[in-house]
Amino acid sequence: MTDIQAETRRELRDLLDTRAARTGEITLSTGAKSNFYFDCKPVTLSADGSYLVGTAFLDALDKLPGRPEAVGGLTHGADPIVSAMVVLSHVRKRPIQGFYVRKEAKRHGTKRRIENPPESGAKVVIVDDVVTTGGSLLQAVQEAREAGCEVVGAMALVDRGEQDGEANIRRVVDTYIPLYRRSDFPRIADATDTGRTVAKPEQPSIPEASTLTASGA
Repeated sequence: MTDIQAETRRELRDLLDTRAARTGEITLSTGAKSNFYFDCKPVTLSADGSYLVGTAFLDALDKLPGRPEAVGGLTHGADPIVSAMVVLSHVRKRPIQGFYVRKEAKRHGTKRRIENPPESGAKVVIVDDVVTTGGSLLQAVQEAREAGCEVVGAMALVDRGEQDGEANIRRVVDTYIPLYRRSDFPRIADATDTGRTVAKPEQPSIPEASTLTASGA
């Protein structure tokens, strides 16, 4: 890692710590109760944060075996990350295409599930802002594979380090890179989920590993 890359990571971590990391009981998208959470939108949708996020993700992308042709993820968490990466890849003169996966297919027009879908056989990377169970990221992995893409890696801005998110992802994607983990934020590192859950039937379950791998390239 170069000095510039290390400084980018420090600056982005500080932004996440200030604007995204929160303590206090909240209900997560999984339906579980937690004593801490990350709301990354104030970072990924800000001018300075978007630049740092795009830079950090592109730096991490260089660690993957082979250069992917496209990057995408499930709307809405992945959208600003994808946009930042696409713009900065042009600036770096190493362009990469972007796509995003809808939570359900459009009911009009093209009726697509994937917007700006890569060509069949394209190597792609799936990204997300926060990983808890990994459900959102894995949903995008499944859709990309069903569209004929080869998923060569997955990346997350923050991995909460709970509810088996990393293990769930690694069962179906060979390379997983979380840019930050809960341990990178000392003031919430000792916080834990309360273990209580509330019903949330609209939340999609994590696809079975066998289903995901069977549809891969």
